[in-house]
Amino acid sequence: MSVDAAQLLRQVFGALEPDALAECQSICATYSLTPNDLFIRWQTLLLNRYAGDATVQPTRDRLLEIRAAIARDHERAHPTATHAPLTKLSRNRERPHYDKTSVEGLLQGMTATPRDMAPRTPQSTRRVGLLRATPATGRKAGEQMSPSVFAQPSPGAAQYKTRGNAGRTEDTLHQELLAHVQPATAPVVLTDLCQRVAGVSVESSDESDGDADEQPARPQRMRYMFEKKAVRTDSINRRIERMAVDTKTAYSIEALANPTYPHQDAVTAVGRIINAAVDDAAAEAGAAPLTADTLFLETSRRLGNGRRIPLDVRAAPSYALFPGQVVAVEGSNPKGSEFAVSRFHTLPPMPHPCIADRPAPVAPFSAVVAAGPYTLADNLDYEPLSDLVAHAVKAAPSAVFLLGPFVSESHPLVRDGLIDMLPEEIFATKISPQLERLRAGLSPAATVYLVPAPDDMCYPYASYPQPAFPRDLLARLAVPDAIESLPNPAQVSVNGVAVTLANIDALFHMVKQEVTRLPALTDRLPRLAWHL
Repeated sequence: MSVDAAQLLRQVFGALEPDALAECQSICATYSLTPNDLFIRWQTLLLNRYAGDATVQPTRDRLLEIRAAIARDHERAHPTATHAPLTKLSRNRERPHYDKTSVEGLLQGMTATPRDMAPRTPQSTRRVGLLRATPATGRKAGEQMSPSVFAQPSPGAAQYKTRGNAGRTEDTLHQELLAHVQPATAPVVLTDLCQRVAGVSVESSDESDGDADEQPARPQRMRYMFEKKAVRTDSINRRIERMAVDTKTAYSIEALANPTYPHQDAVTAVGRIINAAVDDAAAEAGAAPLTADTLFLETSRRLGNGRRIPLDVRAAPSYALFPGQVVAVEGSNPKGSEFAVSRFHTLPPMPHPCIADRPAPVAPFSAVVAAGPYTLADNLDYEPLSDLVAHAVKAAPSAVFLLGPFVSESHPLVRDGLIDMLPEEIFATKISPQLERLRAGLSPAATVYLVPAPDDMCYPYASYPQPAFPRDLLARLAVPDAIESLPNPAQVSVNGVAVTLANIDALFHMVKQEVTRLPALTDRLPRLAWHL
């Protein structure tokens, strides 16, 4: 091996003993490996044999183990001539047999591949358009390509450009407000309402003792996906107590009862609906849907010591319930083992958020709200996003809220592996230029906000709820500095008007768990929206 290759080995491995350096040169020369390929083999050996201990040095004995592993893989990939000729049934023996239970087996395919093992005929002609150059693109082999390099526009793109309802307004609510809409001249005042946690003054009933030491909830700094069970239970308990106070005031109830105690007469209680058949994780996954036989009512600490009681809803004339719903029930518990519901009270509406710095009077503003994936199903050219930016620049709103996903994991091209760029590269080359055009076309007083989505490939947190895009991630995605990000969900005040953004299909999850009986709203979708 040349002196330059020896220097490369020293640069990759660091200081090497003479016998170790000679062994590295011999392995690379015998099996046509580069120093980087051999170093990958060494890292694999460290992970499998020494648990990734970086202090282990590449001695000659350890390099001999790598040589033996490479020799075994080489024999599997190149069977000797004494073997029987390959038939149709034994043709797969040409391929190396990887041990996917070890890191070495997974990384073996990343090293230099023999020429005779390279696929001669691609299995998908659709993938050829992505991996190889076409006469229309003029790209060379190995050159970085965009996700869509077809010579002709995709069928979906052609239909999209020739659609007949482009730019048409399908419906307008409160059309009289359009006369007050003006272009943005002053920046909107946006306040995060989730940072303002108001305490609730709770009155104890005559059947439960109050906790004098309990204090109103205070804002606290939280780390994503780091939540204690005590914090979650406290939040659920405060929610039940808040609704109990509102229900008691709305229906002029003297005292709410503990539903777990025996009651011969009709009483009113407030609690949370749960599915007692399965645990919380299985219920969220839809393992056992909620039924009338698995209805339980969970009480708060003040009203029932947090205990649960089965609900008998056979006498209730009408109801529409889902797990986690806070309800006010009226009924009796003759034996103390089951609460027989005679009716469900309609809960009073939630109070409007109290904003201390609400401007007076409220300045009018306009906003554009859109949700992803901003592209068609058969390409990643983002033609709808380009049209959306053109509409937003023409409308000149005060705020623009763009909800993900921006590069969706459920997109057919991404799901089937028909792209040759990373999701971050797709965002930086396809979406960020559109965001720059949007930011440049809007007034300096206008603001643009991005909201993540659970199925976004460019976002590190895949579960709901989600924090805002980190600033370093926005910088890597080439997002303009003037564009901000909000968490998912977010409740903000825009010029004193409360706006809630939840980038998740809550109705889809509710429809799988809802149990009803002659509901007041017979249409399912309006009823689910009414729950929210």
